[in-house]
Amino acid sequence: MTKVTIQRDICLNMVVPLTATHDFIPLPPFPPVPPPLPAAPLSLAACAIESPVNAWWPPGYALGANKFTTSVFHSGMGICLDGHDCGKFIPHVQVAPAPNNTLTLVHIPLSSRKCNFTASTVKMNGKSTACMLMISWPPSPMTYCSEPMSMPLASAPTAHLNTVTVGMTFGDWFAGAFAIAAGMILEWCLFKYGGGTRDFGQGAGKMIAQSRAGQSIARIIGGNFIGEVKKKFIPWIAGQGVGMLTGAVRIMATGEGSVGVSYEIGGPFLSLKGSAEYSRDNATGEGSWKAGLSGTAGTASGNLDTSGAGISNNHPLGLGSDGVSHDWEKGTTTTSTDVDPFDGFHNTTTTQNPDGTTSVADSQQGSNVSNPL
Repeated sequence: MTKVTIQRDICLNMVVPLTATHDFIPLPPFPPVPPPLPAAPLSLAACAIESPVNAWWPPGYALGANKFTTSVFHSGMGICLDGHDCGKFIPHVQVAPAPNNTLTLVHIPLSSRKCNFTASTVKMNGKSTACMLMISWPPSPMTYCSEPMSMPLASAPTAHLNTVTVGMTFGDWFAGAFAIAAGMILEWCLFKYGGGTRDFGQGAGKMIAQSRAGQSIARIIGGNFIGEVKKKFIPWIAGQGVGMLTGAVRIMATGEGSVGVSYEIGGPFLSLKGSAEYSRDNATGEGSWKAGLSGTAGTASGNLDTSGAGISNNHPLGLGSDGVSHDWEKGTTTTSTDVDPFDGFHNTTTTQNPDGTTSVADSQQGSNVSNPL
């Protein structure tokens, strides 16, 4: 059994003192000769302190990474669901080998601290409940961003103060552990395929030697935000293969999940993705196919596929969201959510259903729909 995680809970790296390993290129002005490279991987020699953040993290919510219940609450707050990620813009402070890391300008905007495990038999708002405690049984650690591979050594320890527990099946735990292991192996293999520390160091040294101080930062970090149209074949096919494998394992282990193929162009803040996938729900025992397009543009996102279409936009400070979705069979649903972190994380969601009825879920007392736990 493990406790649920709610909006106020603190998520942090459990490695003392809150450190993560990241690649390092010094800020300009650069030395005239590239610095000598350590024998160990650069990522093992360059450590940053990552700030603890709430499960509700404004940039993560604004950019669609946070996943919370909208009509089921514990202590008057939303509960983390499958796919939850504290999200981007988690503060980093470089501490070794020096604080002047150019790549910190990449690490902060693209940061991640995400859920790996769920209780597939405990559904809230139609999704599996997230399990985010490393010190529990079975352990269900979160993964934080680091290099050369993400590490499953983060947790939401304040969730121990909550009073609602959920139970993972062995299949739930195995599916999560398998996905972690497969992801780490993939990242390590792609790191070695890209030349490992030697090629990274040579590339960094070349940029340092050839770039003028005013141009170097844009040259080093620009590609991380602009993204790409044509992907490198080997990394793409490897990523798709691991994704399909972990999806298939989850379906076999838990009776639910999805498996498919996708191709995305663009970067982390402006992208368009085409995909086709098969998904299965253990509550109904039924499977379905879906294919179509989805995209993001900052805080906005949309989709058009064989099941329906929709568009949504999140408040830039994480204070709520508005969305319209249309199911080809059921009709149109509009949803508006307000989050007030200064009033005990007061959540209010107003939904206009396809049949014309309106429902209101309020995390504080007096709601006619909310389900307090």
